[in-house]
Order: sequence, then structure tokens, then C-alpha cells
Amino acid sequence: MGENDMVTIAFLKDHSGEMLILGVICVLMLTLLIALPQLIRMSMRKTEMWHEQRLKSLERGIPLPPDDDRARLAGRTALLVPIVVMISAATVTSFLVVYKSEHSFSVGLAVWVVAGVVSLAAITGGVALIGRLALIQAGEEEEPEEEPRETTYMN
Repeated sequence: MGENDMVTIAFLKDHSGEMLILGVICVLMLTLLIALPQLIRMSMRKTEMWHEQRLKSLERGIPLPPDDDRARLAGRTALLVPIVVMISAATVTSFLVVYKSEHSFSVGLAVWVVAGVVSLAAITGGVALIGRLALIQAGEEEEPEEEPRETTYMN
């Protein structure tokens, strides 16, 4: 083994964690550069088709349905919040591992517990909101909750 090989091995041993994070960031950025324009084009195409459909309905005299995107936005929020939270938790955990923190287990556990609670709250809230919006769109009134009667041992 030459001196250059020893230097390379020592460099990789000392900085392998940093190089791993750099590689993951490069892969993520490359994926975003490829996927994001495709998603934007698809969204624009969908909006154009929706617009054409509304114009044809107006030309034929068909009444337009109400434009209500609340349920779709609630669903997107219920989906995106857990995704962002899990990516953030994974990022914090990877930095803890790379920099060999002495409290990596306890901090990692706390990060993942908080991420799980936030994700669960977002999903539960999103599903409840979608259900409530579905009732509103159907024209049904929400059922009033019955309050329990107070009873005593005398009644």
C-alpha cells in the first residue's frame, strides 16, 4: 500500500459520515430536479382540463357545481404534515449518528416519539375534517350529541 492509499483510507475513516450525508443530499436534490417539474406540468394539465370542462358546461347551460376544494386541501395537509415530520426526524437522527453524539438514543427516541404524536394528530384531524366536510357537502346536518342526564341514586 502506498502513502496515497493510506491517506485516502484515513480520510474516509474520519469523514465517512459527512460524505454519506453529502451523498444523500445530492441524491435528494437530483430527485427533486427531475420530479418537481413533472409534478408541476401534471398539475397545470389537470387545471387546464378542469377549466375546459367548466367552459363546456357554461356553453351548454349546465349549472356549475360549487367549487369547494376544502376536502382535497384537508387530505393534502393530512398527508404532507406526517411526510415532512418524518423527513425531519430522519434528518435529526442521521446527524446524531454521524456526529456520534453520546445521547443519541435518548434524543433519537424523543425525536421519533414527538414525530409520531404530531403525525398521528395531523392524520386524525385531517380525517375528522374530511368527514365533516363530506357531511356538509351532502347537505346533512350534524347530529347533536346527547348530553347524559344527571341521575342520582334517589331517581
